[in-house]
Amino acid sequence: PDMTEKEKKEEKKEEEKKKEEVDEFEFKEEDLSEEDRELKEKLDLCVERLSDPDSQIRLNALTQLKIEIKSATSSMTSVPKPLKFLKPHYPRITEIYQNLRESEAVKKEFGDMLGVLSITMGKPGECLEYVLGGTMKEEELTSWGHEFLRTLSGEIGEEYGKRMDEGKTIDDLTFLVNVIVPFNMEHNAEPEAVDLLWEVENLQKIVDLVGEHNYKRVILYLNSMVQYSADAEEMISGYNVVYQISIKMKD
Repeated sequence: PDMTEKEKKEEKKEEEKKKEEVDEFEFKEEDLSEEDRELKEKLDLCVERLSDPDSQIRLNALTQLKIEIKSATSSMTSVPKPLKFLKPHYPRITEIYQNLRESEAVKKEFGDMLGVLSITMGKPGECLEYVLGGTMKEEELTSWGHEFLRTLSGEIGEEYGKRMDEGKTIDDLTFLVNVIVPFNMEHNAEPEAVDLLWEVENLQKIVDLVGEHNYKRVILYLNSMVQYSADAEEMISGYNVVYQISIKMKD
């Protein structure tokens, strides 16, 4: 398992809390500060221009929206104002996206942005769906912040299980895993990296990614994780990875 039942419940509770923050966020024009009013007007105009007949105007509007969202979602300790102001526009934005032709380059850029918006506005599974329809660029995926990658990782784990049951290819999921896991390992998010590899049955990969600065944290987390193994084989596999890390690091 990727985490204990208690941790799963706490994570789900946190995600629901963030969605509730967006759903319950209401504002009156007169209550907004001058700065907030300017931001809201800028976002409103960008959304309006997303459906402009001129493709360059659409691209410029999309680029501006992405800049505003990225600048506000680096931490996601609380739901950023751009996401709150964009909430009423979400149905319209998804409609514009769906009406775009697959041949239009802007559609993939659109998918990247909707992957992030769906964290607080969409349904389960939509984040991954939009990402797979996006640019699939490593620098783009890792630029949206930790909360985005955490949500995406959870949906990758779910989708992996479904595809394995149905005998479908997992190449696109593997690509995402190979982007997310090294990024997490480099940014002090070792538990998330281990969880994702465990979910996609590729825990062995963590051995190549540990170094002096993080191998002890990885071993500590793995030792706690294997206690919740589904069976003896899974437990032995987990302990084997711990052993290989110890050998590699001469610990």
